[in-house]
Amino acid sequence: MGKYFSDVVDKALEDIYYCYDNDRAKAALAALQSAAAAGDGDASYIASRCLSGPQYSWGYHPYPEDDDGVEYYVRQSIRQGSAMGVLGAMRCGMLTPEMEEAMPFQNLQEAWNVVKEKADAGCLFAQNMIGNTYFWLDIVRIQGKGPESFPNKDGFGAYLRDCTLACIPWFEKAFRGGMGFAGRNLYNLYNDGEEGLVPPQKEKALEVERLGAQLGYPDWMERHARTLIKTSGREKEAIELAAAAAKKGQLSAWYQVANGYKEGKFVQKDWRYAMECCEKGLADPNAIGCANIAGEMLFLGGDGVTQDYARAVQLFHQAHDKGKNTWGNDMLGTCYLFGLGCQRDPVRARALFEEPKYRTDLSNYGLGLIYADGLGVPEDIKKGVEYLQKAPNYPPAQEALLRFKKTLFGKWVRR
Repeated sequence: MGKYFSDVVDKALEDIYYCYDNDRAKAALAALQSAAAAGDGDASYIASRCLSGPQYSWGYHPYPEDDDGVEYYVRQSIRQGSAMGVLGAMRCGMLTPEMEEAMPFQNLQEAWNVVKEKADAGCLFAQNMIGNTYFWLDIVRIQGKGPESFPNKDGFGAYLRDCTLACIPWFEKAFRGGMGFAGRNLYNLYNDGEEGLVPPQKEKALEVERLGAQLGYPDWMERHARTLIKTSGREKEAIELAAAAAKKGQLSAWYQVANGYKEGKFVQKDWRYAMECCEKGLADPNAIGCANIAGEMLFLGGDGVTQDYARAVQLFHQAHDKGKNTWGNDMLGTCYLFGLGCQRDPVRARALFEEPKYRTDLSNYGLGLIYADGLGVPEDIKKGVEYLQKAPNYPPAQEALLRFKKTLFGKWVRR
């Protein structure tokens, strides 16, 4: 038997929640599923969390999202006698009257007491779970309280406020003890507050962020780097912190590093190294930032990066199609307008130029050519000229304007 739960569950908590190691996390899920099949209710519950999506562990753990699997394991955990399963089911809205009847506890308070005993003994995961019962006010249902339990509305409000604040020491213990995940709701409480109960305390939220970075949690290192990059005089430190987070596996942090070296404002400009960082960041299939800036460098070429329109098109599509991101639309539209690295398609180009609510010199230039030359739309020289005039500092647009003139009657025509 493990220190808090079974050997399998104790090790899984270490490998999933107290470190950032994908190989260990993958092996842990397999072990949990085997233990769950053998009747370990706590293993069933932790397995359900693994399948619940990246918001329930580290975003880069190699777990598939499986709603059916989550429901199966949560229900099984309750039937197998897991107090954690009961509290977890309550939190995700799965503790139906039927499941509450199936749990081997007299009431919710008894299940909560089992988890609290583990928390008191030092289990970080249990400490975070007890903190969540206060943070989400599940404790109200657990204790069987309600407005009718108090002499007046103010009394009930004071009870809710005290319950909310009671989450803080539990989150802090787990966070400082080695569970980076436990800082999330602690940060949210300070940053957002709880309407009508607890006001936001932005400085304390920053303290949580800073502490997470100091403790070496890569997700918190990246978050703090995003704060530092906006702090005058600390931009280089931000890039270095983001690089440290990225090297610990926080793939999204490569974007900040890559962008720093692409722009060359706070570190020496180096597009070749920026591209290397982007390629590492693109190991995340949902990468948007790295896809965009790598696409831009390949679209423009230079500083050690060979121009490659085809690859740029691919990357801009990754950002646009997966993240609904329109940042690179002007460059992607230009590729379709002129057939650079893709089949020429002025109609698609126009849609890309017009999709964002804003315009750039490049999109104004592209739309100017499309309307002035009738590319996929009826020719409208006046409208085309208007777009070209919106890019007064873009030489190609000004050169294109030379092809047109205004008649004595004020009509735009070709020269």
